[in-house]
Amino acid sequence: MATQVLEGTWEEITRHANEFVGRKVRITILEDDVSPKPNYEMLEALRKVSERSKNMPVSSDKDTLKLIREARSGGMFGEQNKVFDFLNDEAEDIYTLADGKPF
Repeated sequence: MATQVLEGTWEEITRHANEFVGRKVRITILEDDVSPKPNYEMLEALRKVSERSKNMPVSSDKDTLKLIREARSGGMFGEQNKVFDFLNDEAEDIYTLADGKPF
């Protein structure tokens, strides 16, 4: 027989006692309050991201390739890295927005 999990009060569990005569069982006592606690670190991180994003311009789809090319060349760091300039060459741009599969 496959492993079974029963969860409930002691009174609810003991109603199944006859089903488990002669079998090994494991009992785990749960805390009374099992409600999840808020993850304050994650909430604070999300607040910071939201705050940083307030003044950022929203880009349209037509800007996507331009923004990707700028990022490749170091534009997102406020500098131009010549090492990656070859990536701005149209011949290197072998992927399209239709490539890949959606998540």
